[in-house]
Amino acid sequence: MTECKLRVATRKSALALAQTTMAADAIVAANPGLSYELVSMTTEGDRRLDKSLASFGGKGVFIKELEVALLEGRADIAVHSLKDMPAEVLPEFKLAAVLKREDPRDAFIARGGATGIKFMDLPAGARVGTGSIRRVVQLKALRPDLEYVPIRGNIQTRLGKLAELDAVVLAAAGLKRMGLADQVTEYFSTEQMLPASGQGILAIETLCSPSDELAGQLARVNDAESYAIAVAEMAYLKALNAGCQFPVASFAEFSDAGTLALRGIYWDESSKRLLRAQVTQPLDARAADSVAQARAAGIALAQKIREQL
Repeated sequence: MTECKLRVATRKSALALAQTTMAADAIVAANPGLSYELVSMTTEGDRRLDKSLASFGGKGVFIKELEVALLEGRADIAVHSLKDMPAEVLPEFKLAAVLKREDPRDAFIARGGATGIKFMDLPAGARVGTGSIRRVVQLKALRPDLEYVPIRGNIQTRLGKLAELDAVVLAAAGLKRMGLADQVTEYFSTEQMLPASGQGILAIETLCSPSDELAGQLARVNDAESYAIAVAEMAYLKALNAGCQFPVASFAEFSDAGTLALRGIYWDESSKRLLRAQVTQPLDARAADSVAQARAAGIALAQKIREQL
């Protein structure tokens, strides 16, 4: 860091820039006298929109260039959508902080937007676009009579597919951060559609041993409950050795009683079954052992899934 200016690595997409600016503004607001500059770049995941993520490297293709900027000293922090990060960061890096989780749900957008046909009312054979196999297996469980079409690209590109498709499914958080919530036809409940692990959480990554000054600045914006949720959901993915090429998801939330409830799904290709499991863990997000407890909950959930295989 130089002259109290935070250098923030980000992807160049409109959504990434909006999310990074949101995170950087929060850090600056919590640390008087600090300013920031964006270090924007295009990642491999942004360049190769003609192929599925699973075909050329999975989630890491959205963060590699940003991590290189950290290693080379061109940036102090990198901001990611947590769902774009691998289940475990490389040992050179650290998940230093997360912001409070935005709406984690998936959104259904039919042609016609807010006044369009709802998902369960679509006629048989209707074409629904999504770039996520996690969504497809859950959507098929609800409506096996529809056609699910793979799509990639930024939010505007995907919304543009409504010219040829009947509907698309996107993350609610991105739509809301881009001011596009008015286009949503309806939201899937987390019971209907379990979100991607980490969906709606903005993650702040640093080198594994940030300076005391930087660590303190980020600690002031870290949301303890969202951090525990992030650890639990990503621990589940790691325990199953699962990435974006697997139809797998987990979702954690705190109850008023200080209990973490964690649900997970896993599509077992051999038996053609969508496996489900749940664990609960008393957890104080501000306790010294909260990260360890959250990680243990994710591992326990993965074990419950394995017992069904």
